[in-house]
Amino acid sequence: MDSLAKSINQFALEFSKKLAESAEGKNIFFSPWGISASLAMVYLGTKGTTAAQMAQVLQVSRDQDSEFCPDSEKKRKMEFNVGKPEEIHSYFQTLTSEINSSSHACILKTANRIYGEKTYPFHKKYLEDVKTYFGAEPQSVNFMGASDHIRKEINSWVEKQTEGKILNLLPDDAVGPTTRMVLVNALYFKGVWEHQFLVQNTTEKSFKINKTTSKPVQMMSMKEKLQVFYIESPQAIGLQLYYESRDLSLLILLPEDIDGLDQLEKAITYERLSEWTSADAMELCNVQVNLPKFKLEETYDLKSTLISMGMTDAFNQSKADFSGMSSEKPISVQCFP
Repeated sequence: MDSLAKSINQFALEFSKKLAESAEGKNIFFSPWGISASLAMVYLGTKGTTAAQMAQVLQVSRDQDSEFCPDSEKKRKMEFNVGKPEEIHSYFQTLTSEINSSSHACILKTANRIYGEKTYPFHKKYLEDVKTYFGAEPQSVNFMGASDHIRKEINSWVEKQTEGKILNLLPDDAVGPTTRMVLVNALYFKGVWEHQFLVQNTTEKSFKINKTTSKPVQMMSMKEKLQVFYIESPQAIGLQLYYESRDLSLLILLPEDIDGLDQLEKAITYERLSEWTSADAMELCNVQVNLPKFKLEETYDLKSTLISMGMTDAFNQSKADFSGMSSEKPISVQCFP
């Protein structure tokens, strides 16, 4: 399972860099687990080049896919060879169970669901496997005759799973009579800090956006003994803030240069991040923390990002191979919101 966690983290970093290329200075906010789990459910039904490309993007490998990979990608794939198909999805099954474990002091839960057109001939084994590995209960629905009703049903399910935090996930035109399947992942987290920011210590302060621009924000403050780490190149300091029970934590990286965020983001790799945040690199120090209160809400169509990462065939109706999902053709991924 550690190999899958490594793959998801590696995917998250590369995906983040791709999003940053088109973000134009805006904040980036996404769930690596949510995207990985959704992609994995699709990957379960792929074969041939489509499967090989998805394995490359997900940083996992299936032995039978390597013949479809260009030579330049084979070495890269082998570095992240999580295992055989059954092992890969079994790891997702185990990790899903870990996430939903009641041992967490924080609330952390994930859920998957499949909505399939009732007249479409999906392979029984695919539906069984998605339920087994991802806990995605197949819902037989009528996209052809009642697509908007099904869209609202999906939105209602997501709203319930996220405790009302995600509303109207699918916009009006997201599904239609030609939709054959919608795969949905929901992730909800509510945590309590081990060392909490006190309300009376939150005041309005200036937050620097760059060397010439700042804006007033509600700044949370505390002074506590916390885990910090130092990055030599590019120069930055890191802080680890634990949630109660210490099962989960938030990592914050602050570049020394106020305009150094772009350079720091480009320098981050899985190996470097692992080195920076290792137990040996951490120091327990008295730290004055000033952290602005913030709320992030983003909506992405991930199609262009995934294509730029090498997942091209899945979106191409003439090339997509979803024969592990259905023998009916053509079928392809239309969007990835």
